[in-house]
Amino acid sequence: MDRAKQLSCTEIGKVQVLKEEGYSNREIARRLNRSEYVIRSYLKNKENYGKLYKGRTKESLSPRGKRSIVRIASNSTYSGKQIAEKVNVSASVRTVQRYLKKVTTIERKCLKKKPCLKDRHKKTRLEFARKHMDWVTQWQKVVFSDEKKFNLDGPDGYSYYYHDLRKEERIFSRRQHGGGSVMIWGAISSKGVVDLKVLKGRQNSKTYLEILKMAKIRIFDVVRDNQWIFQQDNAAIHTAKLVKNWFEEQGITCLEWPALSPDVNIIENVWGYLSRNVYINNTQFSSREELINAIKKEWNNIPLSYIETLYKSLPNRIFQIINNNGGCTKY
Repeated sequence: MDRAKQLSCTEIGKVQVLKEEGYSNREIARRLNRSEYVIRSYLKNKENYGKLYKGRTKESLSPRGKRSIVRIASNSTYSGKQIAEKVNVSASVRTVQRYLKKVTTIERKCLKKKPCLKDRHKKTRLEFARKHMDWVTQWQKVVFSDEKKFNLDGPDGYSYYYHDLRKEERIFSRRQHGGGSVMIWGAISSKGVVDLKVLKGRQNSKTYLEILKMAKIRIFDVVRDNQWIFQQDNAAIHTAKLVKNWFEEQGITCLEWPALSPDVNIIENVWGYLSRNVYINNTQFSSREELINAIKKEWNNIPLSYIETLYKSLPNRIFQIINNNGGCTKY
């Protein structure tokens, strides 16, 4: 008696006729020379009969292999090939990559750039954070400033795109030294952005002082308050005696700033926002004037709501520095 094969279409028809005539499953099985189990399986699930018998492809990744893949991939810089080799599974590299894509706790991300903090830097950052841990509304008085370089050919780094295989490859041609660059000085306040200043030539304490003299007027036009606090990093031209004396003469309070702390300087986030909009769709510029005009246009279009969000994040940034014992934050 053949017990392995499924019922054929002809046999299924006979089963239906015999069942309608009142024959038992055992009698039908005897008449068709088939097992009673096969007859019963068909009658129990007529609509899905056959589907249940289809062979399933054996998974190439065992539960143990999956756990090993997640453990090795967690916060590592290994490629899919390296992970597959370390786990020593029979699955292909593509299978490993597909599985990692399904894991909700793992995602492929670009490494964030963080300053290399030594113990002395962490100590200074921690002291700064503890000193300002009670600041909430006080941050609204701080004007953040910084310099930023923009290349005609786009920001430093790589440009990515989704390539359509039916079309020719897109080419990103970078000229020597990025085609030239523009150095910008900018500042932001809780009331909005301060007009940009295009820097020319090599900067020193005297040229920086001229920027500050003009910036003071621009800052007051935006802030409309003499009780603002100025933030700048610890570049040599910023901390020169000539500059310090000018701040004292003007009665301007400078925020004592810890070294290597771009994660607290919210203008760093603004530079990133500005760059994304200036170089949208991998835009390249043919002249400095064209680039400067694009920078100024996008700078003036930065939403106040975005800047307000950055100011609101400052207490949390301070908390993270304390929580990380002076180490880097997620910002």
